[in-house]
Amino acid sequence: MIRRLLQATSYVSILSVLSIAAAQDAQVGQHQAPPLRAIPGITAKDLYPMGCVDCHINYAEQKLDVRFSTLLKRWAEMVEPQLLDKVAGSAPPGLKLKGKHPAVPGMVRSIPAGCLTCHSRASTTAPPFSRMLHAIHLTGGKDNHFLTLFQGECTHCHKLNAATGAWSLASGPEK
Repeated sequence: MIRRLLQATSYVSILSVLSIAAAQDAQVGQHQAPPLRAIPGITAKDLYPMGCVDCHINYAEQKLDVRFSTLLKRWAEMVEPQLLDKVAGSAPPGLKLKGKHPAVPGMVRSIPAGCLTCHSRASTTAPPFSRMLHAIHLTGGKDNHFLTLFQGECTHCHKLNAATGAWSLASGPEK
């Protein structure tokens, strides 16, 4: 009798496990994919089609001028210590940044194309553009306005040509 009871219990346990597994399989089959994420320029409208120059503007109502011509004038005097610390890690080995940006008045004609003159990948005299900009825009968590206001969205800067699959950086004159 005990043997039959144990066998019955085993059968009941096996059936319970099988029914739980079947219920879980049914739930997996019914699982809905999350909603499509809005990716500017890919699955949503690109509000910043010109990249840098569309974001770095004069926000007069907030008394905040972040155009590159304004930033470069300020950086010619002194780069803020917090920004200098972020950028220092992207500098070529052995290069010590001086805390001031050289005067480059003609550079602002096309941004970021003009920046690449000095900030090339192979530069030994300035931090490479991509490493420097990623360090500035993608670090600092909640204290970084690119992460909080712009959600750190790569496609605000990097533009996809859907026909070819090629990526580029939009470049143009500041606004």
